[in-house]
Amino acid sequence: MSDAIKQNEQIYDRLWARLPIPSHSEWPIWPELEKEIHGSARLLEMGAGVLPRIPIDGGFFVDLSQSALRKLDLNGGHGVRAAGPLPFCDDAFDVVCAFEVLEHIPDDQTVLTELARVLRPGGALFFSVPVNPALWTGFDDACGHVRRYIASDLADRLASVGLDIERWTTQPNKFKKPIGDLTGSFLRVLAHFPRLTIWLKQKALETEMSRHFTWQTGDIDQSHEIGGLIAIARKVIRS
Repeated sequence: MSDAIKQNEQIYDRLWARLPIPSHSEWPIWPELEKEIHGSARLLEMGAGVLPRIPIDGGFFVDLSQSALRKLDLNGGHGVRAAGPLPFCDDAFDVVCAFEVLEHIPDDQTVLTELARVLRPGGALFFSVPVNPALWTGFDDACGHVRRYIASDLADRLASVGLDIERWTTQPNKFKKPIGDLTGSFLRVLAHFPRLTIWLKQKALETEMSRHFTWQTGDIDQSHEIGGLIAIARKVIRS
């Protein structure tokens, strides 16, 4: 693990220790998630920290942050600290979520394969990633990103492991380069001021939770203009 990734993990661990857990129903993705959840549904979320989109009680969570996992466990979740093959059997879950996760992982192909493996045929993968490599700035470096995706390439890679994108929407995730570089520098300094970090994160969450999504099924590379992709992929049912 690189020093940059380790430092990013430490920053998030401190953040999750202090940030309160919002209700899953406050997230604008919840109406879509709710459609997939029935009484006996098994749910898994990867890399949620203390911001899970699935209900915590009875849900399964994979994360590297011990402080986040402790808080989720105290609220009825089942937390697992893992950074490799997922410790679950094949076809174990009806819904799997990975919001703002894949862009942090050097070997994302292994993760895509694992997410597909533990999702039952017909189950849904919910995920979000930054897109459009041309939008890379110092903000991405400061956030610990290792890539911005070409959306259509990611869709092809998902299809190769049996996950077909059904619909997608966008969220703002871009800066003009000078502003992005300046923001990245600010975030590095901000890491030394935890109270200010918490306050700014809470303000950002208020903005995020006020969004309304318009779902699309057309050319997924149109998401490049906005810079952030949110998508729902369905695991293929093979005869």
